[in-house]
Amino acid sequence: MTAEQLLAGPRGRRLLLGLALESDRTCDDGPGPLWSAVFDASFLIAQSQCHSVSRFGWGDLTPKHTEFDVAEALSALTLAPVTDARLFDALQRSVDAAMYWQEPDGDDLLCAIPQVSQALIRVARHAASAPIPGWWSEPVARDDQWEVAWAEAPLQQDGELLTWREEVVRAEVEARVNLPADITANASGCWWSRPPHWLTSSTRTTSDGVPVGMRLVEDGLGWSEATVHKLAVPDHARVYEVDTPDAWARLCRDFPLEVTAQHRHDWYRTTRRDGDWVIPDWSAVAGSWSGIHLTVAAYVEAATTAIPVTGRLSSVIAGCDPDTTWWFPGVVTRTGEQRPIALPAD
Repeated sequence: MTAEQLLAGPRGRRLLLGLALESDRTCDDGPGPLWSAVFDASFLIAQSQCHSVSRFGWGDLTPKHTEFDVAEALSALTLAPVTDARLFDALQRSVDAAMYWQEPDGDDLLCAIPQVSQALIRVARHAASAPIPGWWSEPVARDDQWEVAWAEAPLQQDGELLTWREEVVRAEVEARVNLPADITANASGCWWSRPPHWLTSSTRTTSDGVPVGMRLVEDGLGWSEATVHKLAVPDHARVYEVDTPDAWARLCRDFPLEVTAQHRHDWYRTTRRDGDWVIPDWSAVAGSWSGIHLTVAAYVEAATTAIPVTGRLSSVIAGCDPDTTWWFPGVVTRTGEQRPIALPAD
């Protein structure tokens, strides 16, 4: 990934802030001036956007730092060496913070302020020169695909893609009637654009043997125990690679399903765009492709942004975990190789 790609969207900027905060902790032997500045400025920005935020502690809790102090601290910061572990930790924190059903949090808003995003450029260049792990941009790892079966998850029933489409169309008709016209109204509908949740999905493993899908989870529920199953991917399987924002836009153009009424309130809060929205019609995509893979690089660059599709339509990559491949029915099978994994407590 390039520095420009890391800076392009909220998830990349949040990742960079995480790297900088780790440098602040590492290089100064504990939380330093950047941590204090971010803590204060993020609170002030969230408060200015009428977010429900509060602070707890001892002594005077009045925020003393602003975004200008954050930018100054970033510019003066000694950047720690970028390791794969630090990058992955910063990525995981960015994924954890992704929200589509409410406004971005204070840290996301802080990173979007010009003074701060400008100061993050040196962090982006530092990270890009590390370099970024190659697998973040690589296509699906066909020989290393693992399905995660969470111990806490309820049993899922298989569905039908045509039924899924009918439900989306019905929800769109109902949203046109029932949801308010005011884009700022406190209304919510469906906020995700991922393929149906009952499809088999999988990710590769990292160097410790844990599937990426156990750690990089949007809107996670805190689950930590799972049985992971290795999948057999046939040679003939055709996987569409969402490796850039344009690749997602092309998927939406080729297989469009308009969802404006049911998504507009949520995605306005996420992107501040008021317009017409589209997602891929997964029932139609299945007629041409065996699966869909979202690279980490594309996620970092594009998730939580409005992706132009046509002059009228845009889309959002929402509810899609990075490096996940979603497999359409009848494509992959379990090999029989499986093992239990319990993530360590934070």
